[in-house]
Amino acid sequence: MNKLKLSISSVPENIHMVEQFIEKITDTFEVSEKLQGSILMAIIEATNNAIIYGNKTNPQKSVRYTASKQKQKIVVTVEDEGEGFDFHHIPNPGILENTQNLTGRGIYIMSKLSDKLLFTKNGSKVTMTFYTEE
Repeated sequence: MNKLKLSISSVPENIHMVEQFIEKITDTFEVSEKLQGSILMAIIEATNNAIIYGNKTNPQKSVRYTASKQKQKIVVTVEDEGEGFDFHHIPNPGILENTQNLTGRGIYIMSKLSDKLLFTKNGSKVTMTFYTEE
């Protein structure tokens, strides 16, 4: 199993490094064009959450990534050094009463783009699974 890794400091300017990492994922694991967009958007959303909410844009803190292909799925983890959050009580932004909330949309988007979304380490680590079309 081939595993890719990346670590960045928590500043928004490092998003270009994440984009390069995503390109490496799609090239190394021969991801279909259809799946490339979902992986890109989901990882960028997870990155924004990790930098802004998890690590509070503290350049002394890191966001770490792993990506691997296991049979017919690609598994990506994004982990920050923050305290985590209560991921069990995130309002659904698709419900009318929550449409004005400023938070929660990123996680909702990640849940729709990935086939499986799992939070661990008190919410400071997210694992996204994307099934391939093989």
